[in-house]
Amino acid sequence: MNKMRNIRKGTGESRRGKETILLILNSAKTILIEQGYSKLSMRKVAVGAEISVGNLQYYYPSKNDLLKDLLDHSIDEFMNEFERLRVGVNNDPELHLRSIINFIVLDLGNPTTTTFYPELWALANHDEYADKLMDQIYARVRLPLEDCITRINPKLSVEQVKKVALFISASMEGMTMFVGNGKVWNDSIKQMANIAIMSFLQMVKKITPEDIDKVL
Repeated sequence: MNKMRNIRKGTGESRRGKETILLILNSAKTILIEQGYSKLSMRKVAVGAEISVGNLQYYYPSKNDLLKDLLDHSIDEFMNEFERLRVGVNNDPELHLRSIINFIVLDLGNPTTTTFYPELWALANHDEYADKLMDQIYARVRLPLEDCITRINPKLSVEQVKKVALFISASMEGMTMFVGNGKVWNDSIKQMANIAIMSFLQMVKKITPEDIDKVL
């Protein structure tokens, strides 16, 4: 796993504490992927991390605390990759946007991604806390998209940029059920990435404030 932020201040600041947190998060993620959120219990997470329930609750007093850090840590990995891609293209906004789109679409074919995020989407439909968390983490993921869009098309307002980024993000996430691991169109995922890059880049270049705000 990539280097993690200090997401458990006070309890996860030591080297051993950070190692224990990683074991806990790995255990929780594995259970969620293999069994679903309904089966994610503190006892099962403790067993998977090979620690006691009491030790688990020292780091995570509640399941909500655990869910928040699980999502934050998962998104941290994406954010680290987006930054690596930005550096790799010398901060060129068009190339960075291309690389982000390509990475996200191809990652939909990852077995973990195909299962992990849809499971969380389903949870968010029934749990207000999870819904807020999902909104927060996807807002983080859209930040690099917003930066690219702003620099490619400076005529758009901040709010319009956010809407374009939301459209791109939602469109890519929607591919999961079609091109994800084991899905019918998975063998066409590279072509879908190419189409997405072409379509979204042209849209970002050409869309005007009037296009976004006009009423049909």
